[in-house]
Amino acid sequence: MAAANGTPTSLVGKTFDCAFGPFVPRLTVLSLTELRVQATIGATEVDEVVQSDLTGVRPGLFIMSWTEQSGNFIVQVQDHENKVVHNYARLADGQLFCAQGAIQSVPAA
Repeated sequence: MAAANGTPTSLVGKTFDCAFGPFVPRLTVLSLTELRVQATIGATEVDEVVQSDLTGVRPGLFIMSWTEQSGNFIVQVQDHENKVVHNYARLADGQLFCAQGAIQSVPAA
């Protein structure tokens, strides 16, 4: 991914997939405070724009968090340099979903 520096603005306009086995949400950073989340979870399709927080830690490493309309609260540590994402979510029903996966940029259409 072309996130060459640690400033969050380097992710604005970028789209990437977070591959957690069969679950692969697609994230598009619309601005420093807005994120588009697209995912299929069983028979449920998610496609929504949510408020988000995005923090640069070091070049290529970011922490992103957001709350979905369903009430799911997600925090991700995204290492674009090493193409790894760590996902920590408290689902609306109280369950935890913690996973590590691959993060891959999606070329602009």
